[in-house]
Parts: sequence; C-alpha cells; structure tokens
Amino acid sequence: MRKQIITLTIVLTVLLVGVLPALAAADLNAALDYLKTQQNADGGFGSGFSPDSGVGSTADALLAIIAAGGDPAAFDQEGNTPLTYLAANAASASSAGDLAKLTLAAIAAGENPRQFGGVDSVAKLENFIGDDGKIGGEMDTFFNHLLAVLALSSAKRPIPAAAVEYIKAAQQDNGSWAWDGTTATAGDTNTTAFAVQALIAAGEAADSDAVTKALDYYKGIQNDDGGWPYQNPSDFGTETDANSTAVTIQALIAAGIDPADWAVDGKTPLSALEALQNASGAFAWKASAADDNLLATVQALPALAGKAFPFATMDVGEAAAPATMPQTGGEVMDPAVWVLLSGLALAGGGLVLRRKK
Repeated sequence: MRKQIITLTIVLTVLLVGVLPALAAADLNAALDYLKTQQNADGGFGSGFSPDSGVGSTADALLAIIAAGGDPAAFDQEGNTPLTYLAANAASASSAGDLAKLTLAAIAAGENPRQFGGVDSVAKLENFIGDDGKIGGEMDTFFNHLLAVLALSSAKRPIPAAAVEYIKAAQQDNGSWAWDGTTATAGDTNTTAFAVQALIAAGEAADSDAVTKALDYYKGIQNDDGGWPYQNPSDFGTETDANSTAVTIQALIAAGIDPADWAVDGKTPLSALEALQNASGAFAWKASAADDNLLATVQALPALAGKAFPFATMDVGEAAAPATMPQTGGEVMDPAVWVLLSGLALAGGGLVLRRKK
C-alpha cells in the first residue's frame, strides 16, 4: 500500500501593517498582573458577565496577554494555562464567533489552528461560508462574521469577495455599522471598529470609501476628552468608555493612523483610555462606573500595545484531504478504518450534518 506523506509548512509572522510600537504610558504590566487575579482554576477566563470560563472569553484574554507582551505560560493555575484550557475545550467551539477567536488566539500563540486541540477551526470556519458571503450559521451575528474574516486573514486563507461585500452592504449612511448588520439598528463604535479592521485585513485600502466614511463617523462623535462612547446619540449617555475607545484606537491603527494625531484640545484617544486605569492595574468601564472591569481591561491592552487585529498571521495551507477508496489510483484507506467508520455510521444512524447558511 502506498502511503502519501503530506507535509504542512507553517510560517508564522508578525504583521507590520496594523502594529505600532507600544503607544501608551499606561502600566501594561500592572494590567497583566490584574488579569492573573481574574484567571479561573481551569486556566480559562470568564467574560466579565459570567465568571465561568469560556472559549471566546479565554481567547480574548489570551490575545490581550500576548498583545501586551505577556507570557501566556506564566498564567499558570496548577498546570492550567489559557492555552491548555483552549486546547482542552476547542471541540466545544461551534459558532463562527468562537471558532474565529480560537483561530486568532492559536495563531497568536504560535499554534497551528488546523490541529489545535484536535480541531481544524479554519476548515470549520470555511464550511460556514454561505452563498451570500456571510460566514456563520443561523445563530451567528454580523459581528461574528467580522471576527471570521479577521481569523481567515490571520490564517492567510482566501477571503471570498462576497464576504467583503457582505460587510460593505451593511454600512449605514453615517459610516457606522450595527452589531446585527442591519440599517434598522443604530450603528455603534464597537462594531464599526471591527468592520474597519476586517475590511483592511481582507485587502480593502485604508483610503477606500467604506473606511473613509467610518473614520468620518468617528470624527463626528469623538468626545472632548479624546475618547468615544458606544453610541452617540444614545439614550444611555455618551460618556467615554474604555471598551469603545480601545477598539476605535485599533481601527485607527489598522487604517495607518497614529491615534495621537486625533487629539481634541490636546487630549488624545490614548490619554482618554489611560485615564480609566485604576490603581489595581485594571481598567474601569467609564469614569462614572469606576470599578475594576475585566472586559474593559482585556479590550484595552491590544490598543495600548499598538496592535490592531489580526496582529499575527500563519500560513496554514489547505486542509488535509480525506483518504478515498481507489478507482484509478486514488489514495488507499486502511480497511480497518472503514470497518470502524461503518460501525460508527450504524451507531449514529439518522444523524445528518449540514452546513448552515
């Protein structure tokens, strides 16, 4: 029996576009120390809304740690680290959002997402690509689509033109995007930031109409302290918050803009974000809600470190082709494997898996 050996060459590089030197005077080490106090015993992190570890929230934390120059291995809870948690729970990632975050985090950590935790998260994402360009299942949001585009870019996989057009078609007249990708819902700074990063990661020029309109939107709602709210106007107030300011800074970096150039009477986006760091090292959500906030800290770190998403790439190549029975010289599968698969098919009869569009 002839066996074909397939060698996958993986090249890990750090992007120069979308990465600036550490921008801020904020204490990144203190923020990392705070994150250690928030780590769960299983090595993972909660979302800030729930204390339980999750794939998405742990991937977010791992990306923040790496972006800020931290050592993920130093986040050790009796042998459990963010990376070991993700590897152990990779199979539970089912949404495009979690698969995208898993892919981004694995690549940033130097792991191959085609086999991380025994899962090919890249192939799963590509199986989610629909005819309309959306990447995700029925329950996946527009925001998850943006994460998926960033992840495929990080993996150096081709991004369908329809996936890019899907983003552009959802842009509102004022240059923003809404979390659900509709024009009926008011746009927000957070979704807009990820849309800008996704478009540029997919090859959109920083001076394109879509990106320019988004930047104009940001200019129009920037607060006097240099930062941004989630929305403006908003029934919930327009106070600068750390999360919105951080992701907007990332959008500026992705577009090749130095955030310091966007000062308002000498107050920059960075100074607005830095002002929200507490003595503990954590960041508050906003000045009027000054308690330590895990999610705000996780989102602040990449921005303060001068990094837009994706800040690392890996050429993962094509997915390994499954073996087939020979007809005119195809690759042979071991008969024992066919017996095993036949048994599994009988045991799981009636189960049909299909890609959701």
